Amino acid sequence: MPASHESGADAPMLVTGATGFIGGRLALRLLEQGHRPRLLVRDPGRLHPRLREGAQVLRGDLLEPASLLPAVQGCARVFHCAANVATWDRAEAYEAANVDGVRNLLRALAAQGPEVPAHRVHLVHLSTVDVYGYPRQPADEAAPCEGGDFGYGRSKARGEALLRAEATRLGLSWCVLRPANVMGPGSPFIQRIGDELRAGLMLRVGGGRADCGFLDIDNLLDVMLWAAQAPEAHQGVFNVRDPLGISWARFLADLRAGIGGKGLVLDLPEPLAEAAARLLQAGHRLLRLRGEPLLHPLLVRMFARSCGHSIERLRAAGAPLGAVGYEAAMQRSTRWYLDQRSGHARG
Repeated sequence: MPASHESGADAPMLVTGATGFIGGRLALRLLEQGHRPRLLVRDPGRLHPRLREGAQVLRGDLLEPASLLPAVQGCARVFHCAANVATWDRAEAYEAANVDGVRNLLRALAAQGPEVPAHRVHLVHLSTVDVYGYPRQPADEAAPCEGGDFGYGRSKARGEALLRAEATRLGLSWCVLRPANVMGPGSPFIQRIGDELRAGLMLRVGGGRADCGFLDIDNLLDVMLWAAQAPEAHQGVFNVRDPLGISWARFLADLRAGIGGKGLVLDLPEPLAEAAARLLQAGHRLLRLRGEPLLHPLLVRMFARSCGHSIERLRAAGAPLGAVGYEAAMQRSTRWYLDQRSGHARG
């Protein structure tokens, strides 16, 4: 049974990754609910001002084990949101954040001592549907999940497997959530794709027929909070997306219309898009350019293959689903994007 049923509501709740999109929004939600979340961050200056004022902020690093002990002390509920989620990085960088960081956090949680013994700790671990490696057909949680061809998915698959094995061995309660593509105010997807649709060149693959795996941020937070206290979530693994399937074509068209975008949308068949991506990736590596290539195979797979994986297990467990509908989610996303743009213009 998850620890929150045993250890009371007053025990500190730890959030990792609170300077990021999902972790930051989760910490703000907890603050709004009257909690004072504990945040483990490397740079407190990157936190939302309300979190710097209202949360308990501890400076630390998942790759520095000694810094984790003060952060986990007394915590019965932990939301592990920190990860390297870049679409372009070195394999060792993914491995450090998404595997070694998980290992260090688990060891710190198990070493808390008698105040909160291991069996009273419940960990909600944020994984990703990328562990399926972009299959052509939607996957359920029993499908192979080794991460496919890309460093991010492989590292998240290894980190998830490590967590499930080690947390069970250590006696920790856990739940793994595999979100699809998280949208909403502050979403890197909205920012990055919005910029291309506003005045750039946006790729659409195969007519945009693939399911984009749309997931509103507040709907994800609902599931995360459910997973922290529901007995049905104990040692469970769940895909997470909104119930309504949304194609990339619809999402791109709606976002472009909502922001008044003037950018071009280039539609390519998957084989041609993949060939172009591999050519651009090879040139980028050959020239040792900094930053991310304009296009590379991970982006093509994301747009060409389904991200609309099955949520039947989550539905059967009674988790809250889709409180924010698609239209409302897109309205909030476009409003946030336009507000950001007007702020930049004023600056």
